[in-house]
Amino acid sequence: MKKCPECGNPSYDGAPVCGNCGFKFPKQKVTVTKETDIFDKAPKPKKGSSNESTIKIIKDKKLLIGAILLITLIVICGIVLTSSNNRNGGGNIISTGNDDLVEVNEGAFTFKYPGNWKVITKNDSDHAGAKFFENENNTIIEFYNSTMESSSLKEITQDRISYAQTSGSDVELVETITLDGRNTSNIILENSDGNYTRFVSMFSDGKLYVFKISGESINSITSEDITTMINTADIA
Repeated sequence: MKKCPECGNPSYDGAPVCGNCGFKFPKQKVTVTKETDIFDKAPKPKKGSSNESTIKIIKDKKLLIGAILLITLIVICGIVLTSSNNRNGGGNIISTGNDDLVEVNEGAFTFKYPGNWKVITKNDSDHAGAKFFENENNTIIEFYNSTMESSSLKEITQDRISYAQTSGSDVELVETITLDGRNTSNIILENSDGNYTRFVSMFSDGKLYVFKISGESINSITSEDITTMINTADIA
């Protein structure tokens, strides 16, 4: 309630005039609370959100780049392995830890030769399908197999010695070694021209498997790499 300043008559707060004397009450000032417009200021971005987005983009790109590099590496490895197989006569490369060996499959017979040997083209008129290799010492390694009517390896060895003697070769060594759990003939001949030939022969089920190694000296035909190759011989 409010009182009229002229007559003192009480009136309600919102009355425009005094009900007793007609005095006009002055209008009351209305104070309006200013409200903040939500569009006045854009909300500030949280600190670090931009950096987090940038880091996420970088991580995503790193994953993409890493995947591309991995695919490229796989393709390059495939090309290198294919090239190596072609260079080594299409054999299977087997890692030995230090050097690579290339596997040759000849039916029931397999052997592995050092990857640094060359596959060369030569002809053996007596043994069709013979394979020829050359190592770093220019020693020629021939492999062939043939069906034999002989009944034993001993008989085959005696026949070879007899033939060598009639052709003017001197027998330097005749021995029996064990390969793949089988008796194997190892013969070294000095030829009439001063070079040396080594025959390493395995016999199984009427089939003769032979490594014929030709070089300028006994050391060249008994070298470590040739020994490694011979020791991998296996008959299934």
